[in-house]
Amino acid sequence: MLFELDQKRKDLIDEKGHVLVLGGPGSGKTTLAILKAQTLILTFKPGQNALFLSFSRAAVQQILLRCKEILSSEQMKRIEVRTYHSFCWELLRAHGQALRGFPLVMMTPGAEGVLRTQFTGDWGAERRRLLDEESRVSFEAFAHAAARLLEESKALRHGIADQYPFVILDEFQDTDNDQWKLVRALAGATQCAFLADPEQRIYNFRPGVDPERLNILRTEFTLKEGDLQDDNHRSKDSDVLRFGNAVVRAVAPTPACRDVAQSAYAPIDNIFKAAVLFYVRQMFIDLRKRGIAEPTVAVLAPSNDLVIQVSDALSARRSYAKMACGPLSHEIAWDAELSASAALCIARLLEQRSDFCASTRKASLAQAAEFWLQSKDWCEQHNRTGAATNGTRASALQAGASAIDAGKTIRSGAAQLVADCALPLSGDPVTDWNASRAVLGGHKDLKEIAQQSRMVGMTTAGDPIARALSDIWAASGNYSGAYRAVAAILEQQRLIGAERPPRGCMVMTLHKSKGKEFDGVVIVEGHRGGEILRPSEAPHFADSRRVLRVGVTRARHRVRILRPQGATSLFEN
Repeated sequence: MLFELDQKRKDLIDEKGHVLVLGGPGSGKTTLAILKAQTLILTFKPGQNALFLSFSRAAVQQILLRCKEILSSEQMKRIEVRTYHSFCWELLRAHGQALRGFPLVMMTPGAEGVLRTQFTGDWGAERRRLLDEESRVSFEAFAHAAARLLEESKALRHGIADQYPFVILDEFQDTDNDQWKLVRALAGATQCAFLADPEQRIYNFRPGVDPERLNILRTEFTLKEGDLQDDNHRSKDSDVLRFGNAVVRAVAPTPACRDVAQSAYAPIDNIFKAAVLFYVRQMFIDLRKRGIAEPTVAVLAPSNDLVIQVSDALSARRSYAKMACGPLSHEIAWDAELSASAALCIARLLEQRSDFCASTRKASLAQAAEFWLQSKDWCEQHNRTGAATNGTRASALQAGASAIDAGKTIRSGAAQLVADCALPLSGDPVTDWNASRAVLGGHKDLKEIAQQSRMVGMTTAGDPIARALSDIWAASGNYSGAYRAVAAILEQQRLIGAERPPRGCMVMTLHKSKGKEFDGVVIVEGHRGGEILRPSEAPHFADSRRVLRVGVTRARHRVRILRPQGATSLFEN
């Protein structure tokens, strides 16, 4: 047990109805919920389990680790820990036919994004039409469809309640309207524990996410509340949480936090890269001095573009403050959809180089166009600039594919570069993959595809994609079938979650870090974009501050924030 059970916690565990547990990072919300499940499991009938739902695979992994610390092996068999999406999809696979008489077909987020960019009306209504008339359910519509099933079927509601007499709902403050309908249907039939951090609402940009969600819950259900917001068990011997809370309030912590340091670099590319490498290496040194033999360090950036720049900075030998620093081995935790689409562009080029003909050239152009349509959709969904430019790039590539259909020659631009790619192959998957990526990196309208493809693990012969491509080459002497093989691997990783406990150095976005824990965290702000405090949110930067708090509080022991000279102060005083 990670803390003593005071009366407040005992009352929450013993409560027979719904409970709402409020608390910040490391406050013990998860542990308390597992202890409550442990007590209730003793009363379950054969076949009944507790259900723990969270938003991310990373959070699921952390919850499972906590379960193993608390529950016996037999008790572990009586609790299921899953993402909201995986629970909804299992429900839809088993019962979705009841919605309109046909089995449902899953539409991936990437496929939905492409459709959305080509649709001019109300996409929410179109998403529902696809479900109602074509039995196509998108990733983002899982909760909507699952909620409909539970709302419309009393028998199914009670069946789920009988299977799961106790349900834990993690990160409840981030639920959107459809997820709320699903939760409301569940809570109407079974006992629930709602876990929430009011200061960790970092998905306000998502449609349907309501800052009043906790008050809506209080209005809808009678529940017992417990406030753990003053507790900290993750970094209890450090000032990390105190600094994170100060960031949200924009008031500098007093006294200063000894475990959080801020450093400034001159806003010049070479100095930026050297500073990143130096301070990340220094973080490992500091943690080892604290007696942590194999520390885990997260390097967090506000955007995918900056993640790639950070990876570049860590990948070469550099000198900073008259000290030479060698390259640092690291992993990138990639955001699946754009990176997967970029990797599929490389796979198409491998097929094109294996069999240079009209069909493979068109397929390469079509995949590159799809990448830009997905990128356009991402910009529109996240209120970022660049949507129009990305749409123009997609149109140019689509025009190239049409020119091939018409038997015409493509004479210029990104489309020509893609369509004319006929480099000889070596038979070494990593070499051939990197050569295709280098082709794309040589044009301004394709460079982002090359950069995004780096987020997918393809650096050694032991990587899953490299092994699959090696098998294809061994069987046929070329890479025909590369697209299908790469797509299958990426889909498997997306569905089952290629998540594992953090190790060594990991680079990711601030949003991606949610649900994870590390010994140390280095947060990097760019000097040409990638601001920690987004200018569009001035003067208060409320959303940016909440996101930064998430990043800071991923650390157990130590945080370093690296910013360019002249950056907006984190504190108003």
